[in-house]
Amino acid sequence: MLKLALLACGVWLTNHFIAARLAYFLDFDLWFALAAYLGIWAAAAAALLYVAFTPLTGVRLFWSVLIGLSTLVAESYFQVVGDRLTIEVLDAMWDPDMVNADTVAFYAGQAARALLGTAVLLGGLLLRPPPLGLPRWRLPALLPLLPCGLIAGVIVYAAASAGQETRGLPSQFHDLSLFAVYALSPGAELDKSEVAIPLNGRPAARHIVLIVDESISGDFIDLNVPRGTTPYLASGPAGLVNFGLATAAGNCSNTSNAVLRLGAKPELLGAGDYSPLTNPSVWKYARGAGYQTNYISAKYLTDTGQNYMNPAELGLIDHVLSVPAAVPVASRDGEILELLAQVLARPTPQFVYVNKQGAHFPYHRFAPESEARFRPVMQPREPVADRERLVNSYKNAVYRAVDRFFAELLPRVDLAETVILYTSDHGQNLLDDGTPVTHCRRSRQSLYEVVVPLLAWAGDDALRQRFERAATLNHGAASHFEIFPTLLVLFGYDPGNVRERYRQSLFEVIEQPLGYVSGPISGRFGWQPAWHSRAGIERLER
Repeated sequence: MLKLALLACGVWLTNHFIAARLAYFLDFDLWFALAAYLGIWAAAAAALLYVAFTPLTGVRLFWSVLIGLSTLVAESYFQVVGDRLTIEVLDAMWDPDMVNADTVAFYAGQAARALLGTAVLLGGLLLRPPPLGLPRWRLPALLPLLPCGLIAGVIVYAAASAGQETRGLPSQFHDLSLFAVYALSPGAELDKSEVAIPLNGRPAARHIVLIVDESISGDFIDLNVPRGTTPYLASGPAGLVNFGLATAAGNCSNTSNAVLRLGAKPELLGAGDYSPLTNPSVWKYARGAGYQTNYISAKYLTDTGQNYMNPAELGLIDHVLSVPAAVPVASRDGEILELLAQVLARPTPQFVYVNKQGAHFPYHRFAPESEARFRPVMQPREPVADRERLVNSYKNAVYRAVDRFFAELLPRVDLAETVILYTSDHGQNLLDDGTPVTHCRRSRQSLYEVVVPLLAWAGDDALRQRFERAATLNHGAASHFEIFPTLLVLFGYDPGNVRERYRQSLFEVIEQPLGYVSGPISGRFGWQPAWHSRAGIERLER
């Protein structure tokens, strides 16, 4: 029968890891787990058969739409990343700017495979069923809730493995369950602690700025690896100090930005129920030191912010400035520049946290081909496949997002009264390992995803010399975990107390360079991140 054939083929095309999961249960004699696994699949099969053959057209359409969406989302993520979508990824990946035709085209090959499998499945579900004489009872219309509920239970029960145990479960119901659990589960209570570190001195500068770029790899800054992408920075503008290749806190934007805004005690990450999201935010420390607080974002901001922000944290910020959504991607950092220059022209002390647009894929959006310094480049709506064109497009994006940005900003800033720290949220995998995913993988992470720049500017001679000594001591050894403590020391908080609660600042010798974490830091269900080594970051070549 055609319906059964399409249904079976659709399920086969859109489900993965089944053989691996069965082998795992059998190899380790996990008979109860195997029985539960097979039971979930039996419930899923019964639900699919019911939806496909029910004489109730409305019920068939309703569940087919939900099952199709669940399948499409799960299979699209698998085709790009090669893994199962999890709650931690949902925390990390949502960005309204990424929902556009260019992004779909960037992963066109992967999207096509996901659409094909989903379309075959929907054909099996939606074709008019033969007259089997089945009763038109409405109660069985709730049958698909059974596999959804069972899978939701696995998601919650297997929280400690960060979602690993859901591999091999039916995609037709997995992501429905995942989104339901995500919507109903509480995360950590953000920014609930109060400042408990004393001020022991005056702030180091009238204005203090932290600029967090987007998707800028540290080895694409000419100060670290000569590529011709940042000639202005390579010329050594006044006050510039380079800390070399640094390590991001994580390979996802939300993890890195959370650590940069909220700080973290590295020894506690991944142990017990510690979550850095409960720490007092940088805004509280800045206010305690007498600064007005400013958040400037190139991204679309909702009422709850982004990267683990919540309304309470946003309420601590005196000035929240974001670029209107209508501004083209390529122009947003220019808008950021103007907003930042205006804030730094104020006579009162200002702390500014900047989230730039940077060089987020698809890269061709940032520079028209007529202005490209590096060729050949990717074309609009071109799927990612050719590494030379991909890298050239990325280099053009870095040139515009970093070099041109600072070439226009620095002449407008009074560095004698200002300190600027600059880094990026994460780096980029540019088909370096043959996969199209650029960052934020839960497994098989690449160091290219976490190598970031770390620069500082200070016009005051004594402060600049202090940064220069720090860069000499810690060149190539720094990470995001030292940036938050550095901000606190610059505000005037006691370095010893800062070190005890968080981590040493950049001004102290980093004797044990830190790696990076992947996985959830939100505290949902007690999930904890996993640590990865940074060994080899100083020898990265591509």
